[in-house]
Amino acid sequence: MEEVAYYIKIFIAIFVLVNPMEGIPLFLTKTANLSQSEKVMITRKTSIAVFIVLLISLYLGRYLLEAFGIGIPAFTLSGGIIIFIIALDMIFGKSNSGDKSLPDDNREDPSDIAIVPLAIPLMAGPGAISGVILYGSKSSGIEGDIILTGIVLLVSIAAFISLNAASRLETVLKPTGIKVMTKVTGLLIAAIAVQLVFSGLQQMIPSLSK
Repeated sequence: MEEVAYYIKIFIAIFVLVNPMEGIPLFLTKTANLSQSEKVMITRKTSIAVFIVLLISLYLGRYLLEAFGIGIPAFTLSGGIIIFIIALDMIFGKSNSGDKSLPDDNREDPSDIAIVPLAIPLMAGPGAISGVILYGSKSSGIEGDIILTGIVLLVSIAAFISLNAASRLETVLKPTGIKVMTKVTGLLIAAIAVQLVFSGLQQMIPSLSK
């Protein structure tokens, strides 16, 4: 039962870090004059890109850590700090240097936003990538990798569903509702980040576990 709860926690953590709600305002703005089929195409393209980026992070991330001689405790601690900063940015508002900041985009084809910046860095940004690498590094074997792959797939599907329902969400939540949702998920991410920092410190300083 503990193992099931652990993987549910991972799903929630990765989902709130990907946070499809953050992409909704941009998606609605850039697809306002497109047909429903074109919107679905952009949504599908975005979710596939998110899946590929997170999957690469899952399977190659741990080897990059080994190549640079970075221990799991150090990465856990640094990942928690990064995720906490992202959470603060979500709660108190975007900054020019934040993870969710977007460059000006003057391109004419709205479908160009599917990969950049909608998938990268808006959804599969540093926070989500760090989280996937972190949990992938803790995987116990092939079974764990398969479950994590399934979690990444589910998160990507959830991103597709969220963007696909963007128009209806906008009608229900309004811009203010979306902002409130972003701040609430920011609080959840902050709590997860603090837990990661504490976990990293416990591994680096065993006396904290006593």
